[in-house]
Amino acid sequence: MKYVVYQASRRGGRPYNEDRVAYAYTQEALVMVLADGMGGHSNGEVASQLTVQVITSLFQSRAKPVLPDMSSFLLDGIYAAHDAINEYALRKRMADPPRTTCVVCVVQKGMACWAHVGDSRLYHFSRRDILFRTHDHSAVQQLFDDGVITEAEMGTHPDRNKLYNSVGGYMLPDIELEQPNKLHDGDVLLMCTDGVWPELTASEMLATLRAYPLERAVKHMMDHAEFRSGQYGDNLSVVAMRFGEERFDTGELLLGDDLGLDGFTTQLKNLGGKGPAVPHTTDQELDRAMADIQAALEKYGKT
Repeated sequence: MKYVVYQASRRGGRPYNEDRVAYAYTQEALVMVLADGMGGHSNGEVASQLTVQVITSLFQSRAKPVLPDMSSFLLDGIYAAHDAINEYALRKRMADPPRTTCVVCVVQKGMACWAHVGDSRLYHFSRRDILFRTHDHSAVQQLFDDGVITEAEMGTHPDRNKLYNSVGGYMLPDIELEQPNKLHDGDVLLMCTDGVWPELTASEMLATLRAYPLERAVKHMMDHAEFRSGQYGDNLSVVAMRFGEERFDTGELLLGDDLGLDGFTTQLKNLGGKGPAVPHTTDQELDRAMADIQAALEKYGKT
């Protein structure tokens, strides 16, 4: 399986970054995870970090070298993250558990399968068109579906931060799971938080992806999104993969059958941006949260 993968995250105009992004892979399978801690609740960065770590850890335990069932893995991973977040909140005696959005995508055997909770998005592009985008679990998505607002107005509407679905919290997440989709050479799967998608149309994303290698394309998109959002813009995060050969002159990492190693990469703490990151949750607190990860994984098949 040949592909190129790239991830990036920036604080934007916020004092700290509550987004988390990661991917993990074997020789024959890839998982990408993106989570956006919900700022209306405390410790959003804990919820997002637990989510990416739980799901990538579960992938590494189950992909031997492929997952037996992509759909079951996606459901189990998100539910396990939900449990880990709530167990963390219980142990910390938090009045209100932290919450996060989540979008997860698995690629293996030329097929992609994804699931999401909240308004972090996945886009599936061919070389010439947008094939799919996830349906936000938000008030503004409902207004758009009802014909009250346009898609361009979704990112600026006063209710844009009102979500009715999350990982973590008192209600089980309502996971929207897509059936496996066949990938073709040159297809791009792009996952991003709401610091990115309100500032860029799908047509702009596609044009940029067609013009540049994946890494440069993602950087250009993030530059534009950060500029358009202004000095008080939200955190921005993207993880994307281009399936097949990268037909550009690029020094990016090309992953394939000859890699010879399983791997994991993540961006979790002190993610880029303007100036030094402002600490929000201590490393000691995040380390203690790892106990919740292990407890959650034990429930979902990790030995």
